[in-house]
Amino acid sequence: MNKIYGVGYLGAEKNVRNNIKCYDMWRGMLRRCYDKKFLEKRPSYKGCSVCEEWFNYSNFKKWYEKNYYEIPNEKMCLDKDILIKNNKIYSSTTCCICPAKINTLFTTRKNDRNKNGIIGVGEDKHIIKGKIYIYYRSRVNIDNKTISCAFKTITEAFEDYKYKKESEIKRVADEYKDIIPKKLYDAMYNYQVEITD
Repeated sequence: MNKIYGVGYLGAEKNVRNNIKCYDMWRGMLRRCYDKKFLEKRPSYKGCSVCEEWFNYSNFKKWYEKNYYEIPNEKMCLDKDILIKNNKIYSSTTCCICPAKINTLFTTRKNDRNKNGIIGVGEDKHIIKGKIYIYYRSRVNIDNKTISCAFKTITEAFEDYKYKKESEIKRVADEYKDIIPKKLYDAMYNYQVEITD
């Protein structure tokens, strides 16, 4: 039996065309964890894994059918680390389905950090009359607009970023409150940005 990305198999399912969205989500999850070429391009997924139960597509499909919902004109995503921050394991207890707009709220990229690795903070310098002045900028994306403010210290810039980012997550949670599962809404409301993120 050929295994998908070395681990996945169809189990009792013989025709994946019956639910191609489910199959694509399952296959994408396996790819993020076990495809070496993908991991070279997206190293943030290194160390991530799928629980053994979900190697079997039939088991994943049962979970998917209980948890999947759609929002008109929105792409739905499988997320592993909103319910449990910094989680690296895809499983029935750690994952949720969410719209892409929510999923991207929790994306952390190297580009969003200063040289010290602190999220949401950039460093700028100006030379005035031969003297170098360094200041720090908080940068946060709010409703597809980058909001930036200057501060004298990294700590002040990070605290501004933290406040604005957590407020934006709550705003989006409220926007989707009547659509998304309660456990997702609660996780968004309780989410805390930390300087080590």
